Amino acid sequence: MRHAHSDILLDYWRDRRFGETSPQRSDINPQDIADLLGNIFFLSRIDREHYVFRLAGTQLCALYRREFRDQNFLNLWRDHDVAHTQILLESVLASRSPAFFTAAAYSMDLKSLRLEVSLLPLRGSNGSPDRIMGLFQPLDDTEMFKQRPIVRTRIKEIRPPALSANILAMAHQNAITTRANPNF
Repeated sequence: MRHAHSDILLDYWRDRRFGETSPQRSDINPQDIADLLGNIFFLSRIDREHYVFRLAGTQLCALYRREFRDQNFLNLWRDHDVAHTQILLESVLASRSPAFFTAAAYSMDLKSLRLEVSLLPLRGSNGSPDRIMGLFQPLDDTEMFKQRPIVRTRIKEIRPPALSANILAMAHQNAITTRANPNF
């Protein structure tokens, strides 16, 4: 079950497709989703291992107590969560379909915050999906995190995009190849 804000963003994304599989970045007007902007982020795919923040909402930055512009989204994750997130991002772009996952964020003193993350593909100026519009939606009260930045984030449950078996296998193989040969 998705958070109401995730459903609002998904409905907006669907409305902005104009008959295409995914909207173009230029079709997204942040003022249309003003109530969500504090938790919205935009990523640009540089390569399989670099999904760089182009914009990160103020609440997202406040939770981590840092600015995310030009930072790699994959750096929010550790261990096997990096590979899972990478495969999920690649799958979202390849399938041109949204995906969602839940996560737990932790402070240094192990206070936890449940999150829902939405990932929706966007097409660039060349018509191919190369960006992601996302929502980093807290599911709990964030008050205790005002003085405690998030220092670790762990994936709890993934709801992947609708994928063909070929797309999923390709995304998985790309992640394995990249891990085995970082210069690939």
